[in-house]
Amino acid sequence: MQEAFKSRFERQNCITDLEYHASGHCVHVGMLSPGCYHCFASDVFSRNFHPGSSCNCQCVYCYGVEGECGFPATPLDNLEKKARLMKHLLAPEGVYNKAIISFTGGGEPLMYLNLIEDYMNFFQDIEEHMKSRPWYYLYTNGTLANIETLLKMRDMGFDEIRFHLGASNFSKEVYKNVSKAVRLIDTVTVETPAWPPHRQKLFEMLPIIDDIGVKHLNIGQIEITESNREKIACLLPEAEVYQCYNIHLDDGGLVYDLIEEVIKNKYSFSVLDCSCLVKSIQRSPGKHLMCENIDGLCVQRDTSDPRKKRVVQSSVSIETTVGHD
Repeated sequence: MQEAFKSRFERQNCITDLEYHASGHCVHVGMLSPGCYHCFASDVFSRNFHPGSSCNCQCVYCYGVEGECGFPATPLDNLEKKARLMKHLLAPEGVYNKAIISFTGGGEPLMYLNLIEDYMNFFQDIEEHMKSRPWYYLYTNGTLANIETLLKMRDMGFDEIRFHLGASNFSKEVYKNVSKAVRLIDTVTVETPAWPPHRQKLFEMLPIIDDIGVKHLNIGQIEITESNREKIACLLPEAEVYQCYNIHLDDGGLVYDLIEEVIKNKYSFSVLDCSCLVKSIQRSPGKHLMCENIDGLCVQRDTSDPRKKRVVQSSVSIETTVGHD
């Protein structure tokens, strides 16, 4: 563990343009997505919903098991469920100054679009009674993010969509879907892990997402769990792991190699080292004591309503914008 952190900090010291926030838990370049604020701040209400555990991809490094889903979102089919959820959302004034609601984890959310729409309709109905309008985002492998789905997401009121490009092995079709999303959703983020076998594709990804207009890139390390450790050990028998909050796969500095490439080429998107130290403060009580110095961390939200401000482009024009292999 000490070797891992020493190597990590030495690598950071080689990059003079890095920014540090949240007592060093947040290492990045550029201003981050508002959806990242809740990882580092204690004065924010956040709630993540797991629509379901099924997934149409089979990532060897996936930390979960299909069929298992912690705290799953269930249909809001009666007043009792709605009342319980509303009790959490309508916090007393002064409890939080930001609210973030996400759909991620436990499976591929876009396989459960009807359930998500049910929740988003409910949130819209009570928004006027909340102390701050939530920032809504969804994390997807992108394979189902076609034009029809993206239009539905825009109309539901999503502020952000995050793409896990590694899940599809950086497929051409998913890159096309990212390009479509940029034209329909206010904030498009790529959030994909520093999986060492993807090293070349990750570097190839950088100019592509810059051309497309992605705003943020979150790169984290693989979390090692009972579900993936044997698969990873077979593929990477010499790999190192270390513990921070959970157990992480040492990426050999890949996160910072990518950040250095972004700085060198002056790409327009921000980059967050979304790995062990982020997970540590995100999941532990520590951020209630060590969340200082986060002013200016995230971009300011566009106050215009994303459900009303965009002119819908034809699917033909969007389909033909990306030609990357």
